[in-house]
Amino acid sequence: MKLPSTRSTAAARRGLTLVELVLAAGLLAILLAAVFKLLDQFMGVWEKSEVRRMEVEQASGLSELLAADLDGLEPGPRGDLLAEWLLHDTDGNGVGDTLGARVRLVRHATPAELARLQAGSDSKLPGEGLLEVLWAVTPAAPGTRNLDERAQSLLWRGERVWGPARGADVSFFADGAFAGNGRPRPGSAHVLTGGVLWFSMSFATALSDLRGEWRIGSSPEDCAASWDAWSRGRPDRDRHPWNETSPFAPATASTPALPRRVRLEFELESPSDFKRRTRVLRSFGPQDSSFEVDNAEKLPEEGAYVRVDAEWLQILGVTGSTVGVRRAQRGSKAALHESGAMVHWGRRFVREAPIAQHRGEWRR
Repeated sequence: MKLPSTRSTAAARRGLTLVELVLAAGLLAILLAAVFKLLDQFMGVWEKSEVRRMEVEQASGLSELLAADLDGLEPGPRGDLLAEWLLHDTDGNGVGDTLGARVRLVRHATPAELARLQAGSDSKLPGEGLLEVLWAVTPAAPGTRNLDERAQSLLWRGERVWGPARGADVSFFADGAFAGNGRPRPGSAHVLTGGVLWFSMSFATALSDLRGEWRIGSSPEDCAASWDAWSRGRPDRDRHPWNETSPFAPATASTPALPRRVRLEFELESPSDFKRRTRVLRSFGPQDSSFEVDNAEKLPEEGAYVRVDAEWLQILGVTGSTVGVRRAQRGSKAALHESGAMVHWGRRFVREAPIAQHRGEWRR
């Protein structure tokens, strides 16, 4: 029997050389880097999908709630619908610069809703089965030193049993329903959500052409941006041109005039999206039709709306870092914007809601 030599036995027992160890460690590092990069990309996609899902759920919940209020509008002599626009002062200079919608209505109430609103009250009023409901948009942080936060607003909703004022509880249609800052009177409403960049309602008359995009205007086929169910001139046109009610709204007599359909539009900016927004690279004035940003990849698609300070602009095209825009959109005014201003935008959610007394026309 031949025994193995000492040299061959030593070779069989020999481990990896230093070069082989370095190569193995390098390959392992490359593999781990690739795995971690893939995992990071996956988590990024998952995070964006989760944010998107939450935004859709939030907007769907808001639109469902508002659509339910509109669905129960009271068409009789006790009913009412008042929608108007106000300019809020966000920078504290005494001049209104940010447009916000305010909607007040009277709708039918369920026994459970009446019981909930009057829980703990010694004198329970039936309210004749009706509720007053308020929706309002106000700046989230007016006068704040953080300029980036001035673009976002709060969405409020309040409800009360229909009827005359009862102590501190006053009608939403009364002058005292709002504080000096434009917010609802303390305790009368609660915040549904923050991060609101845009909230609007468009109202269609029987003559409005709804086959394409709803257009605001004064022609018979146009829609209205405000509504006064009793034609009392309550929306103040001196505050904003959009408070001009439609001349083609139904005539009022013993019952309120209600729109045929209502289009709801939300645009929300989540906290995670807020952190990823691009900024203006160089200042631009009211006459400029384009501006530069530090990262054009963080802009929405062509045709979308963006907000810089209090002005809304529509993107017409992007070339490199230069953004071509249409100025003074959504009822805003063209203004001077300084370098470093944040370019805000959110995801747009649109829903159309029928009005009960006009449902028969939906098959047209």
